[in-house]
Amino acid sequence: MNLQAGDCVPFLGAGACAEHIPLGAKLARDWAELKGYPFKDTDNLPRVMQYVATTDFGGDATSLKQHFVSEQLKSVTSPDFRDPTKIYGLLAGLGLPLYVTTNYDDFMYLALQQSRKRPQQDHSRWYVADAAAGPRSPLADPYSPSPDDPLVFHLHGRYKVPQSLVLTEDDYIEYLVQLAGESRREAAAASVLPPYVYGQLRSKPLLFVGYSLRDWTFLVLFRMLLHGIPDTQRRNHVSVQIDPRERAPRRARDYLEQYFRSQRIQIFWDSASEFARKVNCRIGGSTT
Repeated sequence: MNLQAGDCVPFLGAGACAEHIPLGAKLARDWAELKGYPFKDTDNLPRVMQYVATTDFGGDATSLKQHFVSEQLKSVTSPDFRDPTKIYGLLAGLGLPLYVTTNYDDFMYLALQQSRKRPQQDHSRWYVADAAAGPRSPLADPYSPSPDDPLVFHLHGRYKVPQSLVLTEDDYIEYLVQLAGESRREAAAASVLPPYVYGQLRSKPLLFVGYSLRDWTFLVLFRMLLHGIPDTQRRNHVSVQIDPRERAPRRARDYLEQYFRSQRIQIFWDSASEFARKVNCRIGGSTT
């Protein structure tokens, strides 16, 4: 994977911004306690939010999402985007045309702006019957993403368009059903993934930051994106991972490395910040 040559698509998950926005399990436990969630899986955010949508919002998921945004996302403290030893600063300083995230926040977009780029934002239109009915996509214009004019694509929605958030259990089911159908159609007239994004994700090495490799939504998404690509055309990917907190961490680590090696994913065992510091040092940047 050659980050400096632009032969990569960063793929950012919740762990990339965990210092500023609580992880899903923490959010789930807080909402479960606040709303009296009656089941044992209090760390499962989609199920907890499905319960809240049903019991407190009469099944109106959009109203729940508007409330969720006002409670959790509008007042968060942003990272230091100018620090190249932090993951957002590092990625913004690279010559990449596309950044993909399942996060709802604007951190990657703001980091690119502070790096004197002219980024555009887009998100999946999974929530509308007709993709053209949602906010206009920059890809609908004569726009070709480039290192100076990159695209930040939000797979699970962004907070400024609350209805776009993939938040409840019903949302995740609907999203994955649509994605599965779209992958069979080769993303034609895409509502979940525009053809440009779909093509880049299938042809470029991916750098996963902030994901648990055991998360089923990650596994399903990764398999669907790469389904049908011949082995001879598959690229090598990298995932930045914290050491697993399991009964036998060493054995768990060995197993994950062996399993994901077969998916052509190399695991970098460290935090996002430490990964950014080491990469920045290797490419000759500042480490202060």
